[in-house]
Amino acid sequence: MSFEEIKDRVISMDEADQKRLITEVVPEVWEKACDDSSCAFKLKDLVDKDFMRPYEEMSTDDDMYIGI
Repeated sequence: MSFEEIKDRVISMDEADQKRLITEVVPEVWEKACDDSSCAFKLKDLVDKDFMRPYEEMSTDDDMYIGI
């Protein structure tokens, strides 16, 4: 199976299975597959973005109230 076929199947999976892939499969391949800092930085960016989303949404909501 090619990378693109795997990617298409992962994208078409339901959210519960996608979450399982992230929480169960990624940790098993992490050390072997992510042997340089670029991989870690990409995942860190994703986590940071997801972590900050609620705060950014609150800030945007607050900006509406003060006329920004």
